[in-house]
Amino acid sequence: MSGGKIRLKKVLITIIILFNIIFVGCESNISSLSGEQQNAVKNSIEFIKKSSFASKSRIDTNIIKIENATEDTKIEEAVDSTDWVITIGDTSEHDFAVIVCDSSTHEVIGYIPIK
Repeated sequence: MSGGKIRLKKVLITIIILFNIIFVGCESNISSLSGEQQNAVKNSIEFIKKSSFASKSRIDTNIIKIENATEDTKIEEAVDSTDWVITIGDTSEHDFAVIVCDSSTHEVIGYIPIK
C-alpha cells in the first residue's frame, strides 16, 4: 500500500472509533457502573416497576445513562449536585424514565416527568 492509502485508512478508522465513542458510548449497561451506581439503578428500576408510568412495560432497562444533578434538575424534593439523574430506556421515543437518586443512600428521591 502506498503512504496515502495507509494514512486514509488510519483516518477512517479514527473517525469510526470516535463516532462509536460519541454516539454509542453515551449509554452503558449496569455492569460497567460502580457498585453505588448499580444500587441506585436497581432501586430506580424497582421504582419504575411499582410506578403508574403508562409505558413502564416498554422501558428497556438495559439502556442506562447517569449524570450528576444540576441546578436545572427540578423535582419536589431538594436536589444537590452530588445526586444522580438516571435515565433508563430509549429516549428516542417515550419509552424511558428519568429518575433522581441520592448518591449517598442510593435511594430514589423522585422522577422528572417526560413532556
